[in-house]
Amino acid sequence: MKGKENTSSLLLPPASVTVTDITPTSATVSWTPQIGTGSTVSYNKVGLPGSGGTNYTTSNSITITNLTQCTTYEVKVSYVQAGGGYSAPVIFTTPMWYCMENSTATITPYLYASNITLNATDLPSMTSSSTGTKAYADYRSDPTRKVKLVRGSTNNAISVTKAGPATQNPTTIGIWIDYNGDRAFDSTERILYSSNSTDMNPTATFNVPLQAGQVDCKVAMRVISNTTPYFSNCGPTAEIQDYEVEFIDPVSLNVNEREMINREINIYPNPVGDILNISGVSEAMDYEIYNAAGQKSGEGKIYNYKIDVHHLSKGVYFIHLKDKAARLKFIKK
Repeated sequence: MKGKENTSSLLLPPASVTVTDITPTSATVSWTPQIGTGSTVSYNKVGLPGSGGTNYTTSNSITITNLTQCTTYEVKVSYVQAGGGYSAPVIFTTPMWYCMENSTATITPYLYASNITLNATDLPSMTSSSTGTKAYADYRSDPTRKVKLVRGSTNNAISVTKAGPATQNPTTIGIWIDYNGDRAFDSTERILYSSNSTDMNPTATFNVPLQAGQVDCKVAMRVISNTTPYFSNCGPTAEIQDYEVEFIDPVSLNVNEREMINREINIYPNPVGDILNISGVSEAMDYEIYNAAGQKSGEGKIYNYKIDVHHLSKGVYFIHLKDKAARLKFIKK
């Protein structure tokens, strides 16, 4: 019929775009398949068009490589032959490099941590079960194993269950949290140490420094199991497990706030000039901005998922979202 555009051949952009298996240098993108068309995957550093690349595939998933650690990316997917345009961008952040994480040995250790339970003060607990199938297990991309801790909190509790043939003899378990984000696990960051012991279920309580996690990238909790009390934080050992750690400001957390902090929050570009974009929040949320000295530099409501920061001087700032247990660091250029 004349006067009407024929859109029967157009398809909506891909749905259910997800990003999984995120490492410091790669990530896997998946989406709903569509018969009869290939797909184009476009990715860039957030706020920097042209900084990434575009890949074509006939599959419904692809692994992006050559990424940069501690960097926030956006990725979107389009059906090539369908003409429906790109999907909404999905935001993800690559973690930082830690020693030993390039180990892919699929061996069964003589000793491993089969169950780890962390009961954080004022936050839900995290439990991780392992079958000990390889010497190094990186769980940082698994949201169900994310460790959440309140800055300045006390009496957080952690317990470990040993497993493997070596448990019939004295063995050693050590757990560290990289509080300062220097990618090293220092003696002052050790939260549990059971040395040359026959105890099958070591436990410990620990306090979190008030200034923990003041870096741009998520840090790690490392669990090391070994058959002797002498080992390096980077191996060789019987087994190493790594977990992502998220630090939350010490605010009063009710049930609704606990549910809200499970959602990812991203700000970009960072460094920022005039307008700071924010995702993962409600549009009208109240915010406060503080400088590095702790002085309030601004406040207001988020409008159209943007915050005007043109009035700020150059430097480091923290934005606090009043309805969320979150504080995000950004740099004003």
